[in-house]
Amino acid sequence: MIPQRNKPDICRSDVRSAIVGWYMNARRIVGCALFLVAIHAWAGAYEDGIAAYDQRQFETALKLWLPLAEQGHAAAQFNVAVLYEKGLGTAANAAEAARWYLKAAQQGDPDAQFSIGVLYETGTGVPQDAEQARTWFANVLGNPRAKDTSPLRQRARDHLTKLDASSQQTIAYQGGRFVIAATDSRACVVALQGFITHDASLKFDDVIAVTSKVGCDRPWLLLESPGGELRDGIALGREAHFGKFRTITRYECASACSLIFLAGSDRVLTGTRAKIGFHQVASVGTHVDRHCSSSFDSNGVREMRQYLNWVIPEQSEAIMQVVMRTSCDAIEWISGQRAIELRIATRLEAEDVDVFGAKAGAYGSMVR
Repeated sequence: MIPQRNKPDICRSDVRSAIVGWYMNARRIVGCALFLVAIHAWAGAYEDGIAAYDQRQFETALKLWLPLAEQGHAAAQFNVAVLYEKGLGTAANAAEAARWYLKAAQQGDPDAQFSIGVLYETGTGVPQDAEQARTWFANVLGNPRAKDTSPLRQRARDHLTKLDASSQQTIAYQGGRFVIAATDSRACVVALQGFITHDASLKFDDVIAVTSKVGCDRPWLLLESPGGELRDGIALGREAHFGKFRTITRYECASACSLIFLAGSDRVLTGTRAKIGFHQVASVGTHVDRHCSSSFDSNGVREMRQYLNWVIPEQSEAIMQVVMRTSCDAIEWISGQRAIELRIATRLEAEDVDVFGAKAGAYGSMVR
């Protein structure tokens, strides 16, 4: 049942209730008829169509409404779409229903906007297109003719939530997960949520396969990680660099996380909490004794230096100086303009805004 509207759309609401619910209250038909008389050339035929529909003469209603729809009468366009969709007075024709819903939707009709959104969502009468469905459901939410408290707006929200959930894929790994969310037909965001482990670098092949399958063009890698082991960070960073990923972080990103961040073709710090941290390579002995590698000759330092020379050659030495002067028991944080000057980040966004509120836990917040 299409929800009723306030004046001046009350007449169209009653008509739609009749179409969907099969019967119309006679008194309200009279009220609508009085209102529709003001529509001059369209009034008579539109009212006759209402009367025919009320008498279940759907073929007559279609004959009366179709010429009006062709002349741009939005209410008639919606009514014709319903008749074609339900197969009333004519053979059911999903493509024709979609065509008339779209025409009415383009004139700002919220009910038609919702209906064409559903058809795009399900691929009924039109090619299935989640982005078109999102666009029309969003139009309903932004349409002043659809009240904030109306059931139509709530249904549009429900469909948007369903589409967002269906557009996400999760790939779990030991220590965390990747959440892949398509943002449009040519872009997507991959959120790395959790610790950076060897299994994360192994599962990243699956991530690349998914982004390729959905046609992502230079996807974003959103880093929501407390860090991890040096070699695991280098391994995943190499994969991200080969895959032409762009990197972005909203919070602190240090240790192995910082190495992955530097692999991005575009590197963005977003919000007041975003910063990149560096420290010396930490080595763990057989008895779990931890010590810092302060020599350029150590294996870990050589590996890091080689990696930095590859992903960010113009600034690798400057970054190595920061690394080597900072104990592995501390972190030197770099953010804002300094991150730009060192070419650690290529862009800053929302510098004065705490964009996502309190820091997330190990799994962060779901990408939407």
